[in-house]
Amino acid sequence: MLHKTNISILVVTHNHASYIERLLNSLELFDYHNVYICDAASSDETVKILESSIFSKNTLFKNKLEGFSKNNNDLIRHFNLETSYYLLLNPDVYFDEDFMKILFDEIESDKTIGIITPLVKYPNGIIQTTWKRFPNFLQVILKRIGLRKTSVEKQQESGIIDWCLGACLLIRSSFVKEDHSLLDERYRLYCEDVDICFEAKVKDLKVIGCDKTQVYHHLKELSSKNIFSKYNWWNIISIMKFAAKWNFKFLLK
Repeated sequence: MLHKTNISILVVTHNHASYIERLLNSLELFDYHNVYICDAASSDETVKILESSIFSKNTLFKNKLEGFSKNNNDLIRHFNLETSYYLLLNPDVYFDEDFMKILFDEIESDKTIGIITPLVKYPNGIIQTTWKRFPNFLQVILKRIGLRKTSVEKQQESGIIDWCLGACLLIRSSFVKEDHSLLDERYRLYCEDVDICFEAKVKDLKVIGCDKTQVYHHLKELSSKNIFSKYNWWNIISIMKFAAKWNFKFLLK
């Protein structure tokens, strides 16, 4: 049975005023209060929205823009979070059903599951390709120089998958390190989701794509829209760090 205090919900936002209210409304609708938000130096109306929300006391306001991994880890440290599971949830996600209960029941039923994620859909109902196979070296290079589009990637079948987009991940607390970090802070942006899923593989834990429930996500894909953007550069750097960390195992498979 789901005890909502078993899950710490982590949200990192930066200038998401157009989306954050819908997520907050979804969380309120299903009576989730174990929500911890890091505002990463937003300059739009996000701060005002968060300050007036029921989650304001659980919000860490930063005046410096830092990496996605560090911001999530800082939430765990700042609020001294010690729960059985951690849910990474993007600020541009929303939902109209209690997907967390379904994910919780699934992961509780099998101790070999390390990470579980629901179906992720665009607001128009089309399924996003978020359950993926670990890419090989050629695929990585072609994608980053604009010769391979995200649209050609295939969605893996439900069940055991290689990795999943970090928009909505329920992660077992065994991934939390002694320094109270969940994600590798060497990644500024991108690859932290691939990294923790690969860590699950190394630990012989399953990553599961669950098609019994769903969330909606306003995916921007900033790194793939302009190969000369800072987002694409951050992506390339993250891939290099990932490859070095895991001794190129995933690139050479």
